Amino acid sequence: MSDEPQKSEVAEREERILDFWNERDIFKKSLEKGAPRGEFIFYEGPPTANGHPGIHHLESRAFKDAVLRYRTMRGYHVRRKAGWDTHGLPVELEVEKEIGSKSKQDIEAYGVAKFNAKCKESVLRYIDEWKAFTERIAFWVDHDDTYFTFDNAYIESVWNILKTAYGRKLLYKDYKVVPWCPRCGTALSSHEVAQGYQEDTPDPSVYVKFKLIGAEEYLMAWTTTPWTLPGNVALAVGEDVVYAKVQTDSGIVWLAKDRLEAVLPDAQLLAEVKGGELVGREYEPLFPYLNNTVPEKEKGKLVNAYKVYAADFVSTTDGTGIVHTAVMYGADDFELGTKVGLPKHHLVGEDGKFTTDAGPLQGMFFKKADEWVMQDLADRALLFRKETITHTYPFCWRCTTPLIYYADDSWYIKMSEIKDDLIRENKTIHWEPGHIQDGRFGEWLRELKDWAISRSRFWGTPLPIWECDTCKHFDVIGSVAELKEKAGSAPNDLHRPHLDGLIFQCEKCDGVMRRVPEVLDVWFDSGAMPFAQDHYPFDFAAGGLFEGKELPYPADYICEAIDQTRGWFYTLHAVGGIMGKGKAYKNVICLGHVLDAKGKKMSKSVGNVVNPNAMISKYGVDALRYFMFTVNAPGDSKNFDERMVDEIVKKNLGRLNNVLAFWKLYDDPSTTLGAGGTVRDWKSTNVLDRWIIARLDELILEATEGFEEYTLDTAMRPIADFIDDLSVWYLRRSRDRFKTDADPSTELGASKQAALATLRFVLHRLSLVIAPSMPFFAEYLFQAVREEEDEESAHLASWPDVSTPTGFLARLFGGNKNKALLDMMRAARGIVSQALEAREKAGIKVRQPLQILEIPVHLPVEFANLIADEVNVKFVAKADKLSLDTTLTDELREEGIVRDAIREIQAFRKESNLRPGQHVTHRMRTQNRAVIEKNIDQVQKATNTTIEFEYPRLSSERGE
Repeated sequence: MSDEPQKSEVAEREERILDFWNERDIFKKSLEKGAPRGEFIFYEGPPTANGHPGIHHLESRAFKDAVLRYRTMRGYHVRRKAGWDTHGLPVELEVEKEIGSKSKQDIEAYGVAKFNAKCKESVLRYIDEWKAFTERIAFWVDHDDTYFTFDNAYIESVWNILKTAYGRKLLYKDYKVVPWCPRCGTALSSHEVAQGYQEDTPDPSVYVKFKLIGAEEYLMAWTTTPWTLPGNVALAVGEDVVYAKVQTDSGIVWLAKDRLEAVLPDAQLLAEVKGGELVGREYEPLFPYLNNTVPEKEKGKLVNAYKVYAADFVSTTDGTGIVHTAVMYGADDFELGTKVGLPKHHLVGEDGKFTTDAGPLQGMFFKKADEWVMQDLADRALLFRKETITHTYPFCWRCTTPLIYYADDSWYIKMSEIKDDLIRENKTIHWEPGHIQDGRFGEWLRELKDWAISRSRFWGTPLPIWECDTCKHFDVIGSVAELKEKAGSAPNDLHRPHLDGLIFQCEKCDGVMRRVPEVLDVWFDSGAMPFAQDHYPFDFAAGGLFEGKELPYPADYICEAIDQTRGWFYTLHAVGGIMGKGKAYKNVICLGHVLDAKGKKMSKSVGNVVNPNAMISKYGVDALRYFMFTVNAPGDSKNFDERMVDEIVKKNLGRLNNVLAFWKLYDDPSTTLGAGGTVRDWKSTNVLDRWIIARLDELILEATEGFEEYTLDTAMRPIADFIDDLSVWYLRRSRDRFKTDADPSTELGASKQAALATLRFVLHRLSLVIAPSMPFFAEYLFQAVREEEDEESAHLASWPDVSTPTGFLARLFGGNKNKALLDMMRAARGIVSQALEAREKAGIKVRQPLQILEIPVHLPVEFANLIADEVNVKFVAKADKLSLDTTLTDELREEGIVRDAIREIQAFRKESNLRPGQHVTHRMRTQNRAVIEKNIDQVQKATNTTIEFEYPRLSSERGE
C-alpha cells in the first residue's frame, strides 16, 4: 500500500489543468509569444539527478518559476534551458555504494571505464522522476533544450575556459597543504570545505611538554590534533611575546605569560623573556619515526629540525603561545617549514592512515590515533593535561569523513590575481537579502584563496593539461581540434580513461607530454554553465548554431539556497572573472533552508523528512508554493509546518473558490452589461464596486513592486489580504445586490449587473496577479471568467498594469481617486470594528438592531450607510467621539426577532442545498409567532419561502 495519501480534490483539479496545458502546448506558446521588452536571461542551477527530489527542491524551483512567469507576463522572452550536473563526488559515492567500493583502489580494480559508465547511468536513472516532479510543481523549464555537463560539447567549452586561464597566467601547479578527504582520496577547494563544517565537534585538547636540550626544562605546546605530534619538526613562538618560566609539580615549563592565568594559575614564576630569546633553542623529538625515515633528499634538512622558530601566526588568545609545527599537516606549518628549510615527509598516507614509517601507528586512521598518541605521551610523563573541547571542524561535504590538511601536488587557479575584480563586480549585483552582498558573499571574496581545481578522482571533466615527463613543462589543450592537431586523434568520449593514453612531444625538449591524471572540481563544471551550456565559443563562431549572436550573459536572475554563496553563486562569479566577462548575474535570491516544523534540519535518520509528493497529493502545489513565498522573507529558513499549508488551502484558496462559486451561481451570460456588452465597458457608481477595484489596483501595484525588487514575500502576501477583503467585506456586503430578481432596467437590477460585472473583472485581473505564485488556481479562475477576446491561458496573458488608468478603470473613476477611496473605506471598517467591540461588551448580538452610532469623523453618506448596515444601527451621526447607543426599545426588539427568523430560515435552506431561486414552503415553530406574522411579507421575501406555522397561536399571543 502506498504511503501517499489519497489525492485531494484540489490535487485532482491541478492535474486536470496540467492536462490542459499539455494538450494546448501552453508552455511552448509562452516561449513563442511576442516579447516587446526583449530577453530576460535566466540560468538554471543544474541539480544532480542521482536521487529523489525533496521538499527543498520545490522551494527553489517555485522561486525560480514565479519570477520567470512574471517576466514573461511583463513582455520579456525568457529562455528556460534545463540543465543537469552530472559529474563529481556526489555521483561517484552513489555508485561506490552500488558496487561495494570502499576506496579508490577498489575503483581501479573494478575498472575506470566500467566505473564511469556506471556513473553516467546513475545520473540518468532519476531524470524521468525529476522531470515529472518539475512538471507537477509547475516549474516550466524546457527539457527539449537541455545541457548535460558530461556532454563532449560541454567539456570542450570548459577546456576553453581553462585555456583562457592558462593564457592569462592564472593556472599553476604547486605542492602545498590542501584540505583533503581521506575517504575520497582527493583535495577539496575552500568553497567545498565551507559547505562541510560541523559545529560542536568534540576533539581532544592536549598540553604537551617538549624537553629542552641542555636543561631540565620543558616547552609547553597545545594542540587539538594529537595525531600530528609524531610528525612534529619544530616549535613556533612570537618574537615579541613575553614568555614565563614557571615551577610546576611536574617540572619547570615555559609558556606565554598572558596564558599563565588560564593554564597554570598557581604556578611559581621564575623568569620572563621575550620570545626572541627562545628562538634557536633545541629540544628532544617526541617520537623517532620521522627522524629515522625521512627520505634521502630531505635528510640534509634534519639539521634545522627540532628547534624553536619565530612566527607571526603565534597567538596568545588560546593555547600556550607556543605552537607545535608539523610541516605536512597545516598551511602555516608548511609555509614556515619551507621558509626555514624543515624536512618534509609524510607519516600519513592519502587514505588517512599512518604509513609503515610510523612504527606502531602503521595502518591506524588518523582520528583513531589520537588516543594512542595521548596514552603514549602520558606513559612518558610528557602529557601535562588532557581535556575535551567542542569546536567547528571541516568534514567532507559529500561523504562526511573528517578532513585532514595534507601537503600534496594540486593545480590552482590564481584567484588572488582577480580578487579585486570580483569584489568590484559584486558591488553591482542586487542581492536578496541585501546583507549577503557585503556579508556572507562579500566576506568570502575578501578572504579569497586560490582555487584548487584538481581532483584525484575518476568521473569528471578531465583536466586538459599535458605535462612533460622530462622537463615538467605543461600545456593546456583548449579544444578537440587542438587535441587532434597535437596528439593526432581524439576519443569519441572525452572522459577517463579514453583520454589518458594520448601523448605528444614536448615543445621545450624531447620529452613526452602526458595528460595529468586528475579531473576537474565539479563546481567548476557548474560555474562554467553560462558558457558551456551553449558550447561557447565554438557554436558562436562562423557556421556555428549561434553565429552572429551574443552570448546570453550575464543572467538577469538566478536563485538557489543560501549555501550556494560558497558554491554555485561563487563559481559562477569566479568563472566570469576568469573569462574577463565581469559579473555572471545581475539579480540573485538566496533562499533559506527548509527545516522541519520545529526548526530542525531534515534527516532520514531522525525521520523528519517531508515527502513532497505526499504533500502535493494532500494539499496541491499552489498552497505549497504560496507557503514557501509568504511564510517569511526569501532568505530566512522556513520551518515547514503542514498546519500552515492546510490553512492556506482553507482560508485563501478555499475562500477564493467560494467567491468564484458565488459568481457562477448568479452570473447571467445573456444579461446586457451596457455599451459593447463586455465587463470592460461597464461603469459602476456603487461604493463597494469602486472600492474593490481600487483595492485590486493597490494589489497590482504592491505585487509589481515586490517582483521588481525580488522580494517575493512582499509581492505575494497582499494576495491573501485581498482575498480576505474580497470575500469577507466586498462579497458579504454585496450579497443582496447579487440575489435580486429585479429587471435590469430598474435601479436594483442595474445594481446587480454592476456587481456581476465588477466581480467578473476583479476575478479576471486577480487570476493574472496570482499566476506567478499559484499557477494552477490562476488558470482555473481565468478559464471560469474568460471572455472570447481573452488569451487562451492566464499564462499567455500580460501582467495587469495600472500605472495609467485607462479603459474600464478610467471610466470607473474618471481619473485616479484610489487613495481617497481606500482611506475612507479603511476608516469606515475601523469604525465598524470599534462599534462591534462595543456591542460585544454590552452583550448585544449583531442581529439585534440598535438606534444610533455616533462617530468622530465625517464620511460621505454611502460610507455611513455601509457602517449602519454592518453595525446594524438605524442612524450614523457625527460627534466628538465614537459612541454606540445600546438602548433597546420594543420596536428594536421586534426587528431583532425578525432578523433571527430570517437567518434561521436561510441556514436551513443552505443545509438543504436549495438553489437561490428555488421557492419552498417552510414550516415554522416559534414562540414569537405574532411578531413573525406581523412581518410575514418581509420574512417570506427575504427567504423566498411561504411560511406555515406548525402550531396554533398560544393563548398569550392572542392577548387572552
